[in-house]
Amino acid sequence: MKRKKLFLTAACSLALACAVLLSGCGAASSAPNALKDTGSLLLSVNPEIEIEYDKAGLVTALSGQNEDGEKIVQDYPDYIGKDCGVVLSDLICSIGEAGYFAQQIDGREKNIVLQLEPGSVLPNDDFLADMSASAQQAVQSLQLSSGVVTVDEDDRDPAYASAAAPSPYITVEKAREIALAQAGVPQEQAVFEEREFDHDDGRAVFELEFTAGGVEYEYDVDAVTGKVLRAEHRSAQSGATDYADTDYGPDNDGVTDYADTDYGPNNDGVTDYTDTDYGPNNDGVTDYADTDYGPNNDGVTDYADTDYGPNNDGVTDYADTDYGPDNDGVTDYADTDYGPDNDGVTDYGSGGDSGYDDAGDSGYDDAGDSGYDAGGDSGYGDSGYDD
Repeated sequence: MKRKKLFLTAACSLALACAVLLSGCGAASSAPNALKDTGSLLLSVNPEIEIEYDKAGLVTALSGQNEDGEKIVQDYPDYIGKDCGVVLSDLICSIGEAGYFAQQIDGREKNIVLQLEPGSVLPNDDFLADMSASAQQAVQSLQLSSGVVTVDEDDRDPAYASAAAPSPYITVEKAREIALAQAGVPQEQAVFEEREFDHDDGRAVFELEFTAGGVEYEYDVDAVTGKVLRAEHRSAQSGATDYADTDYGPDNDGVTDYADTDYGPNNDGVTDYTDTDYGPNNDGVTDYADTDYGPNNDGVTDYADTDYGPNNDGVTDYADTDYGPDNDGVTDYADTDYGPDNDGVTDYGSGGDSGYDDAGDSGYDDAGDSGYDAGGDSGYGDSGYDD
């Protein structure tokens, strides 16, 4: 870590020497817009630091414009009277050593915005360009890829200027330039779809949307400092409905596996069209011959076994229709004796006599007379209903 700091210090020292040569001490510009004998340059990365200088380009004061900027200024006490380019380079090196460039924006290293306060004196006509060159030297010494964007009076939106004060806001064109520089997108490739000037929590912000190379970008740029506040990008197709993606199953990877209709317990992403064996012996192979679902289910169907009775031994006894009490497996067709003396032999009559006719007479006709007709008269001729 100490070696890295030594390397950064040496690199920044070289950048400082270049900054002195670039900035020089040329005579102050007699620009008609200069309102005072001093100037102010705002350095914005994440730390925001205001550098005040005199007409000779020598630093007179430093002030942190946010908490991060204040920390950097506190660690740099000997800046008074130094050339503005040198101090700017020192500050960028300190910001880099503090790790602020590691905090990327939209996957890219943060750019540096140098903004000249309206009405500032210009030590020479190329002052802002020289400051940009000093900043770039410092970036290269840190082996960074950050860009440098400058904002001068011409980049202010005149619509918000007044007789008493210049416009505090940059133009939308400058905001777009800053966004494109941060995104690394060439201006000729970008198509801006929307521009909205909004106030977010009291801060004036340009909310920009543009596309380039099939990518959609959304950038928020501070309308006063030019700092990129928020940035993101996505594929231009990512918000479109993927109608072809109907893969809602467990292996939902956005690609529909039309061949995968295997939703059963053996769901391995490959449909086993031949596996229709869903029974207890489900081994992935359908046993078409196994229709033996009875108690003796051994996987082999016994087509001859229709013997489901009490003597179910797997062999059907077609001759056994003897289901009575003496069920011995042999049907006694002569045994129709189902009475109380069921001995397997039917007793059609006692002693050869059915007992239906006593002494050879059925007894239905006493003395040769059935007794149904007293006096030889059945009485049927006279119903007795008529006296």
